[in-house]
Amino acid sequence: MPLRLATFNANNLFRRPKVFQLEGLSAQAAKVLNDVQKLEQLLTKTSYSGSTGTAIVDLLKKYEFDNSRVFPENRWFHINEVRGKLFRVKRARVGTNSKAEIELVATGRSDWMGWLELIRENVNAVSTDNAARVIQAVNADVLCLVEVEDRHTLDRFDRMTLKKFKASFRHNLLIDGNDPRGIDIGLLSQFPIRSVRSHIDDVTAIKKSTIFSRDCPEFEIELPDGRSLWLLGNHFKSQGYGVQAANDAKRLSQAKRVRELLSRFDLTRDLVVVAGDFNGSPTSAPLKPLLTTPGLFDVLKSPLHQGPSWTYHDGRQQIDYLLVSQALFVTLGSVGIERRGLFHKTNFGGKFPHFPEVTDETTQASDHAAVWAEFQI
Repeated sequence: MPLRLATFNANNLFRRPKVFQLEGLSAQAAKVLNDVQKLEQLLTKTSYSGSTGTAIVDLLKKYEFDNSRVFPENRWFHINEVRGKLFRVKRARVGTNSKAEIELVATGRSDWMGWLELIRENVNAVSTDNAARVIQAVNADVLCLVEVEDRHTLDRFDRMTLKKFKASFRHNLLIDGNDPRGIDIGLLSQFPIRSVRSHIDDVTAIKKSTIFSRDCPEFEIELPDGRSLWLLGNHFKSQGYGVQAANDAKRLSQAKRVRELLSRFDLTRDLVVVAGDFNGSPTSAPLKPLLTTPGLFDVLKSPLHQGPSWTYHDGRQQIDYLLVSQALFVTLGSVGIERRGLFHKTNFGGKFPHFPEVTDETTQASDHAAVWAEFQI
């Protein structure tokens, strides 16, 4: 029987953190997210006295939390205060002017309950339709969909948008992962989903920190002949935000853990797929433990794939992968990359045109291409 598999980072379906809408993997977005991470770490401190409190106030001022009347454009995140208050804005008269100052109310983490939350905005409706066009073109039986808000959104996208393009699926599943920004890993399948195993609680041996930035869900899919197809969906730590050495270490830990998970399978006999956005090139050191797993093959390394292997909008990097077990790889019949959802003002020198409905970066389906492969199993 023919079996077509695909992976696609959709950059969210209907709503996306506003900071992610900044062009590409921008330096501005990186600075904002680094500041958010820094503020989150400061807010976990037992005491906000001294330099900790000063640093908290400085970051609140930087993002104009002292301006309670006008919502500033550079306010990329909320502070949800559920019980107690973190801060207040004091206004004092200086001559004829009013001056606002931020004053911490909480003296430490135990004084209040709350968290930071990135502000979301609607994804351009044409962009959502173009994501559906990519999925329609790929025409997969089983699709790993990266950066999805939640399971209800995935189901709504399938019922409302994909149905409009006659590209809907019979089954879908998503488990919320470790990332609070709503960039989870979902599955769309024409075949029943037998089971799912989450790895959100997997931790490193030494620091006991969570390994997966999102999750590595193991989906078991029931094929028409009764066999199981196992798909491990992934979205490894990004390259663009945080400290590179720490990011590389996180990605290395993730790659090693996925390799450990694969040891449960006989890759010469079992139908296993590792799919998703690995945020690293095939030559990057952090991915080496996974990409050199015996019995596991990158479909884009097959001689059946012709042309460049880049999947990211810069036209240079492959960061999206379909890795398959030997049992699948020996039945590979065709493979490709669907890039028509990407926008580039020159169409990459005219070599890779986009859909007519993709007119700029706002309307592009995603800044990732989709990878697909078809097997005769």
